Amino acid sequence: MKKTIFISGIFLFFVFVTFAQAPQKASGKNNIEMNVDMPDETQETDLIEKGHWQVETAYLHNYYKEGKHSSIAQGLFRYGVSKHLELRLLVEAGSELQRYIEETVQSTYPAAASAKILLLKDHKYLPDITLVSFLQLPFYNVSKDKKAYWSPIFLLAFQNEFGKKWKLEYNAGIQQEAFSTQWAWVGNASLHYKLSDQLELFTEYFAQYKSGDNPQHNLGAGVAYQLNNYFQFFAMAGGTVDYAESNHYFNVGVAFRIP
Repeated sequence: MKKTIFISGIFLFFVFVTFAQAPQKASGKNNIEMNVDMPDETQETDLIEKGHWQVETAYLHNYYKEGKHSSIAQGLFRYGVSKHLELRLLVEAGSELQRYIEETVQSTYPAAASAKILLLKDHKYLPDITLVSFLQLPFYNVSKDKKAYWSPIFLLAFQNEFGKKWKLEYNAGIQQEAFSTQWAWVGNASLHYKLSDQLELFTEYFAQYKSGDNPQHNLGAGVAYQLNNYFQFFAMAGGTVDYAESNHYFNVGVAFRIP
């Protein structure tokens, strides 16, 4: 756990020193609004601009009703291929990783390739729509049976904006479990409110529905602060609701955009 925290801290410090000095407008406002998929579970419809990179990294600590807690370092690496396509790489690593992956909805996979395909944008009546997919890369295998599972996720992401302050994001899809052949339905929704050009608050519901099991409902809330055109801080806390094997967590992190 201490090692995970130390490595995450060193990386975040390096990122801050490297990018926090990026030029800003004299007025203190941002020319570019960053779209960041962390820290909430709901995938955004927006893509990274063509030819640009964005790195999102966080430290997450997960508490369980009994037993050891999980300390997880997370990284999401995003690249804009075109106006309608974004490629990504997701990594989650740390202590009690297998328990975190198997018992929580906020987890994804230890390593996964991902793509976002923009299907609809700025329609007069319909929401923005994006197809989001993940494919687990079983090279970092922590499963008990040591089998390689190329588990996929398929999500449709939707977004509605209400004026300049409010934004509603919601996802629906299906996911194969990381270390088995079981499938589960996934549903996420988050409501965002802009207090200012730089500061945003959000609340979220996210859940997983597996055949033969009780649904795992979760609630969370968080905050995001965009320092400049290249740098955003975020934090979130959440947990299960009315679930026997309860767990709750917090995470803090930073995203930076490479021009």
